[in-house]
Amino acid sequence: MVTIVQAKLGALVLALSVLPSQLIASPAGAPGAIEGAVLLAAGLPRPQPRRVSNSTDPEVCGRVKSLGDLLVSEAGGVAHVIVSLTDVPAEKMASTSPPRRVVLDNRDCEFHPHSIVLRAGDTLEMRNSDKTLHTVHLYGPSEENVSLPFQGVSISRRLTSEGIYQVKCDVHGWMQAFLRVDAHRFHSVTDSQGAFQIPGIPAGRYTLEAWHERLGFHRSPVEIRAGKTTSVELELDNPGALAQD
Repeated sequence: MVTIVQAKLGALVLALSVLPSQLIASPAGAPGAIEGAVLLAAGLPRPQPRRVSNSTDPEVCGRVKSLGDLLVSEAGGVAHVIVSLTDVPAEKMASTSPPRRVVLDNRDCEFHPHSIVLRAGDTLEMRNSDKTLHTVHLYGPSEENVSLPFQGVSISRRLTSEGIYQVKCDVHGWMQAFLRVDAHRFHSVTDSQGAFQIPGIPAGRYTLEAWHERLGFHRSPVEIRAGKTTSVELELDNPGALAQD
């Protein structure tokens, strides 16, 4: 009797092992993902970031600084674009991941990184790596103004108000960065090639929103399937912004 059961189980295992992989469906509750790129619209000239002359702490900062406000790769990918899902139902925002600590460094008289995404409740650690006074002044859904008077000092703030923040240094006017705080973690920032990934998304229909400091907003519907990766390509088109060059 035992021998017969084992034989049947062995046959079942063998049968399953030869099933085509496409017939084995992902679990219904498995999360999906988005991967893609944000590109400058075809036909537009490839711009350069704006540069400014500097007379404040030139021995530390240099005499010419880039704003880093529009970086486009040879293939047309736009860096520093903040990409986030909107229309996310509250029941799909639940996360078991703990709050994060994200560093915003004042280095070489520039903010690093230039764009950041956080979930409400995350901590922003503001750090000064330069031998000069910097401030980190947040403008947006809430306001913070933090002084970092000497090299090596850091101060942290927990951000809870959702939305987009502009970050400036009151001492060095060209310094700027941007933050987006969401109620969820379904967001990302494009790399130097304009590429991004957002993992762990519950299946459903959403709006994918891309925002760039000079090229503005782009919104597109997107459907996420359980256990699948959705590929997207977004084009930003704002000739008026490019006319500022």
